[in-house]
Amino acid sequence: MKKLLIALLIIIFFNSCSDIKKAALQNSYFDLSAFMNNDIEKLHASHASVLKSASVNGDREENRFINIDWKREFDSFFSADIHNNSFNEKYIVDTIVNSTDSSHTTMIRYVAKDEDLKTRVLEIHFNAHKNIELIKIELFSKNFISNLSESLIYSPLKYYSITNHEESRWFGSDDFIIEGRIENKSAD
Repeated sequence: MKKLLIALLIIIFFNSCSDIKKAALQNSYFDLSAFMNNDIEKLHASHASVLKSASVNGDREENRFINIDWKREFDSFFSADIHNNSFNEKYIVDTIVNSTDSSHTTMIRYVAKDEDLKTRVLEIHFNAHKNIELIKIELFSKNFISNLSESLIYSPLKYYSITNHEESRWFGSDDFIIEGRIENKSAD
């Protein structure tokens, strides 16, 4: 009976160790998709509109939009999310704290270890109250035909920009910039 009890305790111990290992392997990177989904809920609740400008190779156009599909509008941000177990240990994480007498800010920076990863840099800037002030993302992808560099900036519930630069083997280069100034209205 004692041997059975000891064997049972050993099995329970090793199973709990494997659970601890599994928990340790869970991705602890910033969950960009969850953050963006939370802001999308706030934008819908406030009936936000956007003053949006688009520029292609220097030709600029500006329009105001009222009914926005925010999920589609922020699609590039969702595609940059690194909060996935497949990205575990593929980024170098650095935290930079900047303290002065009058302010305290923190930046968490994720830098890709592998050139094949699309999201090369993800920075989250926090203010003294630990609220996110700014998100900056650098993306890069390439294929046989072209190389695409994207720069994304998001200031929660205020502003976003998506800057694309594409170098094509046969068609030269193109620059595309989208900027959106978010205008929050109170619910009626």
